[in-house]
Amino acid sequence: MPPQSHALKLPYRLSVCGKHEIDNFSARRLTHILSIEDPGTPQETPAWFKGIHWQIQFHDVESMREAIDFDATAPTEPQVAEILHYGEECLAVSRVRRVHLLVHCWAGASRSTAACYALLVQALGTGRAKEALQYLREIRPEAFPNLLVVKHADHLLGCGGELVRVLAPLRENFSQMVEDWFAKLSRNE
Repeated sequence: MPPQSHALKLPYRLSVCGKHEIDNFSARRLTHILSIEDPGTPQETPAWFKGIHWQIQFHDVESMREAIDFDATAPTEPQVAEILHYGEECLAVSRVRRVHLLVHCWAGASRSTAACYALLVQALGTGRAKEALQYLREIRPEAFPNLLVVKHADHLLGCGGELVRVLAPLRENFSQMVEDWFAKLSRNE
């Protein structure tokens, strides 16, 4: 039996959440925050946070067609390269001191989880996308990584389609996940 993904040895701690959950991390010794926001959103660094805060702006669209249809800004390869550059900085700092990176977007489900997936593969190395996605789903069960961000990351990391292939079963089960979610809501009413 393969080891559980929660046993992954990562060079730095990585967390993910929605914007409304950021203050839940105030006592968790964060050193870095990466905010993925809609274009035009002002950067809001929590008053309690004293570390490094980066912000990248694009909408949660998964293709140029969606961006055109919704008059939205699609994530670009250079923006995903910025995310990976931030990951490289976290990796470098983690060699000399503890790092805890929090990545968030509005809901903590798509853009931020795609960024975390890419950062996990970057930290673990190619060939470990399945472990990275499993770990991501353990720390953020509602993860549904943005496909365009994942495609850009796959290309930039030289993974030859691995990130997209590993993500495919989750995306194929999306309709069932939505039905289960609505059923759960109906039972709770």
